[in-house]
Amino acid sequence: MKKPIRLGLIGCGGIVQITHARAYRALTDTVQVTALADVVPENLQKVGDLFNVPTENRYTDYREMLEHAAIDVVTIATPHSLHAEQVTEAANAGVAVISEKPMATTLEEADTIMEAVRRNGVPYTVVHNYIFTAGMRAAMTELDALGESHFGRSIGMGLKPADFSADHPTPAFAWRASKAKGGGCIIDTSYHEIYSVCTLMRSPVRYVEARVQTLRLDIDVDDIAMLLCEHENGGITTVSGAWCVPGTDSGWCEMHAENGSLRVQHRHNVANALRRFTRADGWQQLDLTGFDEAEQQDASGHVRYFTETFNALAADTVLPVPAEKAYHNLAIIEAARKATTERRAIEIQSP
Repeated sequence: MKKPIRLGLIGCGGIVQITHARAYRALTDTVQVTALADVVPENLQKVGDLFNVPTENRYTDYREMLEHAAIDVVTIATPHSLHAEQVTEAANAGVAVISEKPMATTLEEADTIMEAVRRNGVPYTVVHNYIFTAGMRAAMTELDALGESHFGRSIGMGLKPADFSADHPTPAFAWRASKAKGGGCIIDTSYHEIYSVCTLMRSPVRYVEARVQTLRLDIDVDDIAMLLCEHENGGITTVSGAWCVPGTDSGWCEMHAENGSLRVQHRHNVANALRRFTRADGWQQLDLTGFDEAEQQDASGHVRYFTETFNALAADTVLPVPAEKAYHNLAIIEAARKATTERRAIEIQSP
């Protein structure tokens, strides 16, 4: 029997404790958490105890972990501004990298990552978890029958706490409200809406018009993002995201094509995760009987994402989310910011 992949964690905060840990605990035959790195001692203790990681393999400096720990892969779950440095250091250490989104905060940083990954020949992927929910996976099986896409929409609205700021006592809130840490609505929240609707459209974005602004919150990053994207196939997509609007009828994406339409609910575990429209039948809810109960309950898609990713690493096959997809998503975000400043459509760069 093949030995489990030895996993090191760079960052052990809330997303690891609440979400990633579920996946690691479901994959004990495939992956074993053997080392940790976090600047917060409480995080090291909590996650280290959860996975029975020896004290000597719990580090406050991730570079020491890369140098001394016996690991095959690292996951990076830290503030956005740290991703470029940490991915590059891990690639230089010769270990495979699974990074939380986004891959970086700018395309210049992303280019540095791509160069380091290619130079060192290490596998690298970014977590695009919402395309691994049961509803989205079922939707992807419907795309061929629906034909060429022409219009898509994606919406993710919500209200941040009244005291949301870079001075918030909760670290997860504080860094998301900080430009220096790589926070902001479009890169933290709307990021998911962008890759989700682009997955349904099946055509890369070529031009972006947008307004990415700070309207209501007292923060130095955007709290609203409105995008109008033109795809290479001529189709149009709108993406709407906000931290200053109640989340009524929020957390979904849809695609309209020559033979029908699809609407996928995500962010929440809902009964009507997938609906399909055809002229003959109108809107119908599609069941997810092809997915077991655990998959249907995996509302964020993280368990399936990590399952497919670790299986691909173990088999040395193509990773389910290639780096180019993450680069394209970041390029859309950077184009949206530029479109806001220059008040014009911006053409997307290729990696």
